[in-house]
Amino acid sequence: MKRLLATCAVLAWAAAGCGGPSNNTVTVLAASSLADKMPQIVALAEKDNPDETFEVSYAASSQIVQQLNAGIKADVAVLAGEGPLDSLDPSLDISAPQIIATNSLAIAVAPGNPGQITSIDNLAGEDLSLVVCAEQVPCGEAAAAMFQKANITPTIASYEPDVRATLSKVASGEADAGIVYVTDLAGQSVDSVEVPLDVQVVNTYPALSVGESATGAAFVAFLGSNASQKVLRDAGFGAP
Repeated sequence: MKRLLATCAVLAWAAAGCGGPSNNTVTVLAASSLADKMPQIVALAEKDNPDETFEVSYAASSQIVQQLNAGIKADVAVLAGEGPLDSLDPSLDISAPQIIATNSLAIAVAPGNPGQITSIDNLAGEDLSLVVCAEQVPCGEAAAAMFQKANITPTIASYEPDVRATLSKVASGEADAGIVYVTDLAGQSVDSVEVPLDVQVVNTYPALSVGESATGAAFVAFLGSNASQKVLRDAGFGAP
């Protein structure tokens, strides 16, 4: 049934089929690290499909999973890592995840670099104020894996609910450094230090439709389209 609905939705987007205009509202739950670029993708979708209205909210991927498990109404969920998928209630009616992008880590440094950070090894300094995402959040899980690969045990000043909160503390000078995604650095008043390739951790972004939402399934497919992929690539996201 879901496969037929999804096919119908894609045809509707392409040729206004499946019974004509749907006047649907598509509810999307998206990872915080997509907050800058998802509006641009939604605008493209709405331009091609004027009968669809999109409502997007952003949160940590672990929180999105909690919301889905609690029964929140949603048509699409886009996460910043595959780890949270393991916590989804197996009774939920969801599609197979489609990987739409990848993202890598970076070290965000407070303006003026008060911690004098020039390499990942500097993060082990005891006098450094370092913030990271909570460990149950994909960016926090990736940061922990990176520290392990680099064989360092930094002192963490605070664990933040998502990558945007982590970046905010660095940008405001409340922290000397924070572990964020490379895509979060554009247009920010922070400096950055590259993570060496041998300790880099790459997260994948799965998108899935929820329930038997035909328009939700169509939007997941649209996230893999050339138009959406160009927006993501231009923002620094890696290919799926």
